Amino acid sequence: MASRQAMDDASGMEQGAARKDRTSFVVLPIPQSNPALGSGLVLAGVAFYQPAGSPRPWMTGAAVLWTDNGSRGGGVFQKAYLRGDLYRVSAFAGGANLNVRFYGIGAGEANRDVSVPIEQSGRAVQLDGLRRLRPNLYAGLRLRAAQVETSLRFEGEASEEFDLESLQLDTRIGGPGLLLQYDSRDSEMYPLTGRYANLQLQWNLASFGSDLRYDRQELSYNHYRSLSPKGVLALRGALCRASDGAPFFDICLFGASNDLRGYETGQYRDRAMAAVQAEYRWQFARRWGAVFFAGVGGVAPSMSDLADSRALPSGGMGLRFKASTAYNVNVSLDYAVGRDTDAVYVYIGESF
Repeated sequence: MASRQAMDDASGMEQGAARKDRTSFVVLPIPQSNPALGSGLVLAGVAFYQPAGSPRPWMTGAAVLWTDNGSRGGGVFQKAYLRGDLYRVSAFAGGANLNVRFYGIGAGEANRDVSVPIEQSGRAVQLDGLRRLRPNLYAGLRLRAAQVETSLRFEGEASEEFDLESLQLDTRIGGPGLLLQYDSRDSEMYPLTGRYANLQLQWNLASFGSDLRYDRQELSYNHYRSLSPKGVLALRGALCRASDGAPFFDICLFGASNDLRGYETGQYRDRAMAAVQAEYRWQFARRWGAVFFAGVGGVAPSMSDLADSRALPSGGMGLRFKASTAYNVNVSLDYAVGRDTDAVYVYIGESF
């Protein structure tokens, strides 16, 4: 799962006190098997390194996707902390050709478990830059651009239950965003204490080449508390809202960003979403740990309708292996159960 260098980078040193003057590589083949994309493999690799003067490790990563239903994809990203964390910069570029299923918009549509197969081809770039305004508080800008082509994949007649014309899109979106973060975590990869709040305001405007004009907002809050030398309680709440005019692929997708685990990403989607969850993280050996988590959320046409939306619960457990003790990076394996579905997740780092 991880390279020999990542496995041995802290040999002979106490955890958390390893030298950080060299690069750790974590390379992970991630098996995929879910109704959305079929069976296949994601190959992900991340390099962790800490230039002189940086209080947090930088990250450079890449991933490629292949599944047996014809889905393909890949992307690269970079995250850097400049001038002693005065500036935070991150960038992403990627593209994919995905064969997925569309269940409709709204919890009622998803509950019917009726879908149509669609093909989505797209590419996207995103650049974020933030500056520290005061201790733990950061503000900045985002520039995003994407092009998405959607077509139907039918063998037979189309279902009359969907507005299929709205799915046949060749759409460009793009525009500026505002970012606000509060970050008092003692570590980004495995926090023991602290808080992390993240507000993202995104606009898609014709002046930036967007075919559609709409806005989207996301707010999340994570809280970490050490309960014992080997146990951490992690709490998370998340909200999402997309305005009228947003395409079906850029509204709020339940299950994205692990809010919440146990659901097929995109089966539940609407213009508003909320999710809360708690996770207990227990490190029972030097390189091994376990997690136990539970949460609930929902989707609705608007924020005011969320209180009356159908509850979507989630719960599960997972196993952790510390691939890099120098940078405290785990390889994670989770099993989660939703209302009517379950899922297995393999990834680098923590869920939040």
